[in-house]
Amino acid sequence: MELVKKLPEDHSALGKIIKKNYQRIDLDKIKVLDETKVVDFYNQVIEEILSSNEEALELIKNLSVLNTEIETNIDSESIKISFKLPNFENIFRELLDTGLMKAKKDKVGIYEFSFPQIQEVLVLFTNEIHQEKALNYYERKIKRFKDDLLDKIEVLYHKAKLIPTEELVTEFLAIANSIEQFDYTHKRLIDIAEELFILEDKYKAPILIVVGTLLSVLGNSETAEKVYLNALELYQNLAKKYYRIYLPYIAATQKNLGTLYIDLKRFEEAEKIYSNALGSYKELEKQYYDAHSPDFHSKDFSGLDNSYLDDMKAYNELLKRFYGIYLPEEPSKKSSFGNVGIDLDLIEDLQDGSIDSIETYKTLAKMSYDMYLIDIAKTQSNLGLVYTELKRFEDAERMHLEALKIEKTIAEHYPEEVYPELVLTLLDLGDLYATLNRFEEAEPRFSEALKISKQLAEKNPEVYAYNVALIQNSLGTVSTRLQKFEDAERLYLGALKILKVYAKNDPKTYNYNVADVQNNLGYLFLSMGNFEKAESYLNKALKKDSTNSEILYNLACLESLRHNTEKALELLKKVIKSDENYIERILQDKKFNNLNVLKEFKELVRK
Repeated sequence: MELVKKLPEDHSALGKIIKKNYQRIDLDKIKVLDETKVVDFYNQVIEEILSSNEEALELIKNLSVLNTEIETNIDSESIKISFKLPNFENIFRELLDTGLMKAKKDKVGIYEFSFPQIQEVLVLFTNEIHQEKALNYYERKIKRFKDDLLDKIEVLYHKAKLIPTEELVTEFLAIANSIEQFDYTHKRLIDIAEELFILEDKYKAPILIVVGTLLSVLGNSETAEKVYLNALELYQNLAKKYYRIYLPYIAATQKNLGTLYIDLKRFEEAEKIYSNALGSYKELEKQYYDAHSPDFHSKDFSGLDNSYLDDMKAYNELLKRFYGIYLPEEPSKKSSFGNVGIDLDLIEDLQDGSIDSIETYKTLAKMSYDMYLIDIAKTQSNLGLVYTELKRFEDAERMHLEALKIEKTIAEHYPEEVYPELVLTLLDLGDLYATLNRFEEAEPRFSEALKISKQLAEKNPEVYAYNVALIQNSLGTVSTRLQKFEDAERLYLGALKILKVYAKNDPKTYNYNVADVQNNLGYLFLSMGNFEKAESYLNKALKKDSTNSEILYNLACLESLRHNTEKALELLKKVIKSDENYIERILQDKKFNNLNVLKEFKELVRK
C-alpha cells in the first residue's frame, strides 16, 4: 500500500494496523505527516478505523489510561461492571476485530493493547473524564481481586491525577511504608509522586524520601542522591521556622543519604553525612528527652515553655487523626522506605488550648522516643561500617557497641520491632572482630544473633530461615578458627540443610550460598586432616561455582598437603590470575611450605 510506504521509519506497528484495517479507512481523510507529528498521524488512523463506532473509540481511550503492566489488566468483567455499557460485548469485540487489542496470553478474560504505541498515543488525547472512569474501574476491580495492592496504587494514581490533595500524601506514605523495598513493580509510586509535587514543601519533602529510596533500589543512584539532597534542603528550610518539628526529618534524611553513599562506596562522604545525622539526633535528644523519657508521667509541665506546649498539642491532634499509623494495635510491618514522616498538617494543628488525652500522648511519646533511639542506634551502626571500611577499627567498635547498648535496652520493651536491627548490629560487630582475628569476641556476638534469629524464624520462617542459615555459616567459620571443629561441622551442616531447600526452588539465586558452605566444610575437614571429606566438599562447591577463587585456593592447599605439587601450582596460577591479592596470603600460608623451594612457585608469587 502506498500509505504504508510513506510512513516514517520505525513504525511497523502502525503499518500492520493500517494493512489489517485498510477497508475501514478513508484514505482521502488521512495524510502522512512528518516524523515530528507522527503521534497525530497515529491518532488519525485509530479514529478513522473506529469512525463507525464512536462508543468503541471512547472505550479504547478509557482503557489507555489503565496500567497494562499489572498482570490482571485489562479485566473485561471489571470494564463491563464499571463502565456500564449496554452493548459492551459488541463494542469490545470491535476493538479485538480491528487488532487494536488482543487477549493476554494464558489469561482468561484479561486483555492488552496489541502494540504499546497505541496506548502511548491514545493516553495523550484523554481528559479528566477518562481518569474518573479509570478510578471507577480500579475501585470495582479491587472488589473482584481481593483488595490487591497494585490496584490500590492505581486508585491513588488516578485520584492524584484528578485532584492532588494533602490527604493523598498520607495515603501515599502509608502505601510506601507497607511494601517490600525490592519489589520493582511499585515504581508506579514515582508517577504518583510527580502528581503530588505541586503541593507545598512540608508535603513534598517526605514524598521525595520515598522516591529517592525507590530510585536507589532501581539502580538510579545518581538521581536518588539529587532527590535526597532536595528533601534535605526542604527540611532544613522548614526547620528554620519549626526547628523542633523538622529536626527529626533532617536526621532521617541524612541517614538515608549515608546509606546511599555506602552502597556507592563513597565512604568519606558517608562518614560526614552519618556524623551530621548523629549530631542532629543528639540535638533532638537534648531538645526532647525530658518529655519523652520513661518518667514522663512524673514531670511538671509548668516549667515548659509555650512553644513546647504547642508542639505537644499539635502532636496530640495528630494522634487523633492518624492513631492507627502511629500506634497500631499490632506491630506494623517494617517500612522498607525507612524514614517516611506522617506528621502532615502538623503546622496547621499548632493552636492554643489545653492538652487533652494526655495519657494517649504519654503512651505514644514513650514509644516514639524509644523508636527514635533505635534511629540513633542504626546511624551509629552504619557509621561503624563506614569506619571499618576506612580502617578506623577502634571507632567502628565503639559505634557498634553504643548501638548495641541502645538496641538491647529497647528490645526489652519492643522485641518484635527491635530484634531484626539488633541481629544486624550483632553481626556487624562479629564481622569486625573476625576481621581483626579476635575470634573469641566474635563468637558470642554471632551466637546471640543466631539465637534471636531462630526465635524470629519460628514465627516467620519464610523471612528468617535464610538468615539463620547465613549466621550458622558465619559462626561455623569462627568456630573453625577457634578449633571447635565439632561445633563448626554441626553449624555448617545445619546451614547446608536450609540452603539446599532454597537452592532446589531457585538454584540460580541460592547455589552460590550452598557452594560457600560446602567450601567452608571442605576447609574445616582440611584443617582436621581429613583430606577425603575435604576433597568431596570442595569438588561439590567447585561444581556449583567453578570460578570461585576461595574454593580454588582451598583445593590448592589440599593438593599441596598431598604433595601433588604440579596440581597445586596449576590451581594457584588460577587463583593469582583472578586476584593478585592472594599472593601475600599464599606466602604466609604454611600449607605451601613444601612448594616454596620450587622455582615455579617463586616465579609465580614474584609476579
